Amino acid sequence: MGQIQEFETRLGRRANQQEIRDEETRRLQEIKAYANRLGHTDVNPYEVVRVVSPICVEVRAMSAKQIKFPQDVRVGGFSAHTVDNRSGQDYEYSSNPKAKTFKIYWSKANRQWQRGRYDRFSMSDLPYKFYDYNF
Repeated sequence: MGQIQEFETRLGRRANQQEIRDEETRRLQEIKAYANRLGHTDVNPYEVVRVVSPICVEVRAMSAKQIKFPQDVRVGGFSAHTVDNRSGQDYEYSSNPKAKTFKIYWSKANRQWQRGRYDRFSMSDLPYKFYDYNF
């Protein structure tokens, strides 16, 4: 069952567009244990070390050691195309107490966690790292 269907089941009726948007915004804003930094196609894991307020948290970069590498590489693109780019990666994550902490804020206008204008984050229950070998 999808998230909208679950929401409508809780409501006991069909949700209108505004209710769906409000529920989606609530889910995006929810503070979780990790805040993964979105950098175009790459993603890097950060841990939430302190909740300052409902719209401000302090985060710190995590260490990620790659333990599984993509294997299916074919000629194409700039030099090659990694077919198993998503499924071919696996990482071990660990806290990095030496990393600097900084604050990220919920942007109501952009409906996202961010630092500055272009530094975007997504809250998550698990740390996540992705390196785009096809870029």
